[in-house]
Amino acid sequence: MIGRERELARFDELLSALRSGGGGGAVLVEGEAGIGKTTLVTAVARTAQDAGFLVLRCQGFEGEAATGFAGLHELLHPALDQVDALPPRQRSALLTALGLQAGPSPDRLLIGLAVLGLLEEAAATRPVLLHVEDAHWLDASTAEAVAFVARRLGAAPVLLVATVRRDPAAPTAQPSTAALEEVAEVLSLGPLDDDDARRLLDSLDPRGTDLGTAGRRRVLDEAHGNPLALREFAAALDGGTALTSGPLPTTRRLERAFLDAVAPLPVPSRTMLLLAATGEDLLVAELLDAAAALGLAPQDLDLLEREGLVDTTGGRARLRHPLVRSAVHGAASSAERFRAHQALAAASHDPGRAAWHRAAAVPDRDEAVAAELEAAGTRAAERGARSEAAAALRRAAELTPDPSRRATRLLSAAQYLRQAGATAEAAATLDTAAALVSAPQERFQVAYLRSMLGIAAGEAPHDTGRFVHEALELDDELAAAGDPGQRVVVLANAAFHAANQATDATWRRAVHDRLAAVDAGPHPLQQLALAVVDPRAHPDVRDRLPDLLATFADEPYMLLALGQVAERLQDLPIAQAAWSRAVEAFHRAGSPGDEGQALNGLASVRVARGQLTEALQDAENAHRTGVDVGMAMVAASASATAARALALTGRTAEAAEALARVRAAGPADAVPQVPAGASWAAGLVALQEGRSGDALAHLLDVGTYPLFAAWSVADLAEAAAGAGTPTQALPALERVAPEAELFGSDHLRLLVHRARALLAGSGAEEHFLAALAAGERADAPVELARTQLAYGQWLRREQRPVDARPVLAAAVGGFERRGARALAERAAQELRAAGGAVRAGDVRPGSGAPLTAQELQIARLAAQGMSNKEIADRLYLSHRTVGAHLYKLFPKVGITSRARLRTALADLDLLGPAAG
Repeated sequence: MIGRERELARFDELLSALRSGGGGGAVLVEGEAGIGKTTLVTAVARTAQDAGFLVLRCQGFEGEAATGFAGLHELLHPALDQVDALPPRQRSALLTALGLQAGPSPDRLLIGLAVLGLLEEAAATRPVLLHVEDAHWLDASTAEAVAFVARRLGAAPVLLVATVRRDPAAPTAQPSTAALEEVAEVLSLGPLDDDDARRLLDSLDPRGTDLGTAGRRRVLDEAHGNPLALREFAAALDGGTALTSGPLPTTRRLERAFLDAVAPLPVPSRTMLLLAATGEDLLVAELLDAAAALGLAPQDLDLLEREGLVDTTGGRARLRHPLVRSAVHGAASSAERFRAHQALAAASHDPGRAAWHRAAAVPDRDEAVAAELEAAGTRAAERGARSEAAAALRRAAELTPDPSRRATRLLSAAQYLRQAGATAEAAATLDTAAALVSAPQERFQVAYLRSMLGIAAGEAPHDTGRFVHEALELDDELAAAGDPGQRVVVLANAAFHAANQATDATWRRAVHDRLAAVDAGPHPLQQLALAVVDPRAHPDVRDRLPDLLATFADEPYMLLALGQVAERLQDLPIAQAAWSRAVEAFHRAGSPGDEGQALNGLASVRVARGQLTEALQDAENAHRTGVDVGMAMVAASASATAARALALTGRTAEAAEALARVRAAGPADAVPQVPAGASWAAGLVALQEGRSGDALAHLLDVGTYPLFAAWSVADLAEAAAGAGTPTQALPALERVAPEAELFGSDHLRLLVHRARALLAGSGAEEHFLAALAAGERADAPVELARTQLAYGQWLRREQRPVDARPVLAAAVGGFERRGARALAERAAQELRAAGGAVRAGDVRPGSGAPLTAQELQIARLAAQGMSNKEIADRLYLSHRTVGAHLYKLFPKVGITSRARLRTALADLDLLGPAAG
């Protein structure tokens, strides 16, 4: 290795750290073609192997015949004997993705976790080096799994080293490696300096006589320090071939050098080379079958091997360098390439690859080939390779003669891309489909997918009016066809969309009135949709919620809808039950993205009900899942929910960090819930810190989302009173107050009466007492304790310390039991000021929970008797990550073994219900 001493030293440091028990990481080696990336990383892999590492390798290949997870199968194959160590669902997901067993289409998060778990299992006995060559050409599904693993290698002795070709003229990262670059250390390989270039040339021409002085100078000038160019140009001159000079990039001049080397070969061998270049990474048997169809013989391949152009080690035919492929393929005529693809299609053992080759061999639209590609895409999707499925569907659409069928395939491709998290590609595909559709059903589908893309990406909402308009047009068609059931489904979609996104009441009213006019009998979905879009007009639905909960017990998407409706109708116990059941249902179905959405809803209602510890667990799980599956809105909303819970527990610094995550998610305002939730949390932080003016400004912004505006009305009143401008809270209070009685909600009554007491003068006590009475019925212990604290403070100001003491003592206990220890300390200070005594142990200032939310959840599940694999399966972690968390948390709770965990949690008053 000449001229790469600095890079080799860095890799020696990384390998030594892993041998010493350090955590892993990822390194991306980038540079132009021929700069020595492969040589460097191959040397690192050899060093690692000599040091006892397990070296796992895969390579990306340029080409269209992507069937999904090809690179992953190559990477993991030597470690698959340990797959049985994985939790069952993760094991099943991985084996299905690799085509080793049949099963339901696996979720990409489960696949990623399975890959991570398998690598951690392999690394339990010796360090692991992952060598990923040409990562920019990995199939999309493999690239996603590799990036997922790279983000989580900190605790395992696994080093990922990937090479990426970077064109100096286009330095932007490829989509397949962009995610990897975010987490990897990047080593950029530049040209060799003049001295090192001469040293390398000396090693190629040790006597200095083969090239001569002029030849050496010519090679050095033309190679510009590129090691591969030095070798190839020297070989060309030595063989009597003139060098190509001029302003061409080194890559193009290298391609021409390779073509010059190919030119003397016999025509049959050149045809064989074109076959190998057209079907990169072929099985040798497939290559020979295709060659036989073109009248070629095995001897024609032998010549290519002797010339060093093709390597058949391991039963696969691989070219000497990727530039050989681009050179040979680019120099061939269209007719020659078509014949090569046709021969490879007939010889391929993989139906997916055969379909891609056939698609490359037809010059015009062809429905039969399009259908074959669509079938290949369906098979890829069944294995979880949704990006590859989308690619097949998009190519199939290009080959489809019928415009309507073309649009249908494009819509399917857009859906697969949405599921794969490729929102930009999905949006572009959807735009192409939109230009082809005309029927109301198709236009509605386009509008629906466009809306889902905006929400998933956390972007500003697309035109809600357009979505509702398309729904109403489709409803006209369905009404004419006499299909009330389908009308309800279409209009209900529009209703929930308008309820969650529209700030303009016009569209909510339009869809409400149309839906109300549908005569579909007692249709449960119709009832939910009417209530979500206009809850005040349908308070009677609240009485039906328990029956609807039973009706939809096994329908997770309906449980999501029910959770939203129950919140708007102020039935928090039903809302919590619906969200919790949805979490369990989606977990059983292996749908982490939907589970994250349900967890977020569950966390939010838990905060409202004062279950702060459990809310933090759910919010953390929802945030992690949202990040893992690329749902920015879920991640941002969960962070805002976590910030509310953290603010109430007094952990304002952590709340500020959670709010920073909301901002980092980008313009996450696809639904008003996100910015409103963040404003509410920021207002709570400001209240805790005594900044009433700042709190008021934040809490006034919560009004964009009516549900949160109702739940935060007492916080708004507290901020307005503290800022000396109580009238600023009155409009919101007057909007919320009627709902408390309309829905019969003791939770809202508690908040409304506390707000009135904080804003009132002489009549405050009446409202405090009404708030306390409602709070005793509402099962909202934190809000009840906050009311007790406010009432106790008021009694002290009224010179009634004796009356204040029992109220403040109750507040202390209420806060302490729910982990709101900063508020407990504040209530204790008020109690002492009123002449009361705080009993020993009632308040533990600054103690807090010794565990993070995730550690506490793992500890509780372990205390219930769940194994590490069962916990990993439940929380979407690897089982060794669970074990590492348990190892770290034992000393935090003062134990050394799992057997003492339940008792330790009970002693710390932490043995609560594990969150769903």
